[in-house]
Amino acid sequence: MPKLIVAIFISLLCLGATAQAQATKEDDYDRGYRYLYDKVLDSAYFLLDNYISTGKDSLKKGKAYLYIGEILWNTGDLYGAEEYLAGSLRFLNDVDSAHREHLSYTYSILGNISIDLQQYTEAIDHYNNGLQYAYPDFVPELMNGKATTLQKMKRYADALAVYDSLRKLPFSSYSLLARIVDNTAYTKWLASPGYNALPDFHWAKQLRKDSGHQWGLNASYAHLAEFHTARHPDSALYYSQKMLATAQALGSTEDVLQALDKLVRLSPDAGRKNAFYDQYKFLRDSMQRSKDTTRSRFAMIRYEVQKSKADNLELQQENRQQRLWMWGLTGAAILGIAGIRNRHNKRRKKIKQEADNSIRHERLKTSQKVHDVVANGLYNIMNELEHSPAINREPMLNKIEDLYEKSRNISYEEPLPPQAAGFPAKVHALLSSFSNEHTRVIIVGNQPAFWNQTSPLQQQQLQLVLNELMVNMKKHSSASNVSVIFKQEHRNGFVLYKDDGQGLPANHVAGNGLQNTVNRINGIDGAITFGKTPKGGLAVDISFPLHTANT
Repeated sequence: MPKLIVAIFISLLCLGATAQAQATKEDDYDRGYRYLYDKVLDSAYFLLDNYISTGKDSLKKGKAYLYIGEILWNTGDLYGAEEYLAGSLRFLNDVDSAHREHLSYTYSILGNISIDLQQYTEAIDHYNNGLQYAYPDFVPELMNGKATTLQKMKRYADALAVYDSLRKLPFSSYSLLARIVDNTAYTKWLASPGYNALPDFHWAKQLRKDSGHQWGLNASYAHLAEFHTARHPDSALYYSQKMLATAQALGSTEDVLQALDKLVRLSPDAGRKNAFYDQYKFLRDSMQRSKDTTRSRFAMIRYEVQKSKADNLELQQENRQQRLWMWGLTGAAILGIAGIRNRHNKRRKKIKQEADNSIRHERLKTSQKVHDVVANGLYNIMNELEHSPAINREPMLNKIEDLYEKSRNISYEEPLPPQAAGFPAKVHALLSSFSNEHTRVIIVGNQPAFWNQTSPLQQQQLQLVLNELMVNMKKHSSASNVSVIFKQEHRNGFVLYKDDGQGLPANHVAGNGLQNTVNRINGIDGAITFGKTPKGGLAVDISFPLHTANT
């Protein structure tokens, strides 16, 4: 149902924008904005992301980040949405009145995402920040989001205080009044199950019927069904059926799923219960596949936009180098032998300095690795010798031998095994750590729903494999763009890696790193293939059977 707020807000912004005469030629932002209004999301995504790379107007850039973040949120890519919304905050200026409404909306979506991630404290902070910039018409939306968050935190008294404040505001529509009445009654009932919320529930339902607000009417049916579940199951069943019919008429897949879930639990007839469950499972799986497909499609769009940008920058660099050569030759002709000799001497000095710096840098890297592996290992052994009352010879020899092996393979030392809790965030941090001004890393599908179906061993091995691929990319491929996609199909998990670097040569012989990668995937009953993208970069496809992270 938050999607309704999103749709209303976008519609108002789009209607206001199209009413203005365009003083300049349409750019990628203007065309992308028009596609967004027409709900042609692929084209909108491509053009808005391209404007982010090439545009100059800070307000348009901030709004482009905002709208892409909203698109990603609606497809379930929460981390990707947060990344783009953070970009919106970087370009929107809080002292410029033209930017303030977009700031408030950005914080509103960030609050909604934090609720989806169950990060309720952060959600309240986002809604409070949004209230600083909101126009009066948008204030109730932010306050309602804050109250909903407090309700989910079971801080019912605080939530009701916010709803009381909302009741004091002037109402622009009956649908808004119905929403506040309905949510207030629902919160009072949650706080005190003996509270009779029916009068307010029916009042809100009637207000919504009178105003023709079908989305709100669906919310009323949901609350009435929940209220009657324990007291009057037949009434709960009736309102669940009403909710299903309304959700189907509105085309709201999420509300249809919620209604089917209620009908599965409430239907007294076993045959109808099974039929509802089959519908629920089919629709849930279809929606998940659709979201996965959409996220993958958007990831490829982002990849192509960044690749195009990198190609343009490379061409500009080549042209710049050609001009420098022309100027150098002209200068050499004018200055003669003396100028050429002077330039040669300077160039030779620069090359020597770069060589010296390179040697010094390599020595420093080697010294740091020896310190991390050998020195720390020796310190641990010394510490054990110092503090142990008795020394067990065999284990001590094993530790010394292990340290010896690590010192021989410093380049391939493995990271610590991961833990199941918070694993998507760890994977996101690992992959994002390789992103810099020369390399952009695009991550898709790194969600708890994916990792919750993997075992601790699979998580450990996949993290090590991803680290090896990223290190290999960093050291050898000279890639500008990297994409890592996580998805699931038919009880199998897939990790798809692509970059636009040099790729593997035809006569390549796998070293220790890539051979270890193959062995790790084989160890979890998976398969890995190495190939090339159409443009010559490296493509790695990994597949493995899914399990449960708690087993």
